[in-house]
Amino acid sequence: MNAFGSIIGILVFIVIFIPILFINNKLNKKRKRLINTLNEFAAQENKRVIEFDTWTDNSIIGRSTDKEYLFFIRDKNDYHTKVKIPVNQIKNSYTNQQKYNTKSVALLELILEMEHQNENIRLEFFKADKRDFIMGEELRIAKKWVSKITEDFPKPKILLYNI
Repeated sequence: MNAFGSIIGILVFIVIFIPILFINNKLNKKRKRLINTLNEFAAQENKRVIEFDTWTDNSIIGRSTDKEYLFFIRDKNDYHTKVKIPVNQIKNSYTNQQKYNTKSVALLELILEMEHQNENIRLEFFKADKRDFIMGEELRIAKKWVSKITEDFPKPKILLYNI
């Protein structure tokens, strides 16, 4: 009876955990491929990227080591983009959320206002559709990158006295 219980336990382990390991391995390979794509894209500008974030298995944002360029890649079924943005031309950055109702987010974008362009650059972080209808880490990552981008803005100097 004890051997039978052990065999059942081993079979349950195999049925449950082995597929999880295969799925996790597949996602890690996709993320590594995405990181390599980002590094190749940055190498076109003779830049290196050390600081980056990935979400899902198709999106990555990163900044060059010298903080001169922001790189964004998103390769989804209906949205394909590969953008490099000079950080010194960004005037302002913020997130934009469009909601279906008060509880569910339909679209999340990182908006970059550029100094010498009339139109803003919109980087799509999340869009609800049949496949992706629950937002995960996207909002946290978008807010993190808004603060990373705005920390590089020149700070206004405060005049403490007037002569």
